Amino acid sequence: MNKTPAKSCVRTRAIPTHWDELVSSFLKLRPVTSDSAHEKAVKILEKLTVLPNMNKAQSDYFEVLSDLVVKYENEHWNIDTSGVSVVDILKSFLEDHNMTAADLSRLISNDRTIGCKILKGQRKLTTEQIKILSQTFKVSADLFIG
Repeated sequence: MNKTPAKSCVRTRAIPTHWDELVSSFLKLRPVTSDSAHEKAVKILEKLTVLPNMNKAQSDYFEVLSDLVVKYENEHWNIDTSGVSVVDILKSFLEDHNMTAADLSRLISNDRTIGCKILKGQRKLTTEQIKILSQTFKVSADLFIG
């Protein structure tokens, strides 16, 4: 018996590529004011994060929505990090994301030793590196400013 494989019932919806489509398909960009709105916004950010190459409209939408999410989180879920070093915070994020010092180096620099130097406290993070970490881990840049 020659059987043809069944077609999948799951349809994947393409991520819109134009600004107007993004706003009409996802969320209208307005301040996040509740936990449920926050949850929806984070789900959209997760969908955009997995795109191999975001176009300008997708990148802009991602950036604006990220800012709105971070603002809500800072106002409602503020975490006291006064007794914790930037290196310890960074180590925690790396551990949570199963990343090594080498992964950190690849993420923030062309220098393959920079991750190790930062984690040992021998080098400080630059403004550009802080921006990359903030966007990667979707947290306020303030966490990485010592």
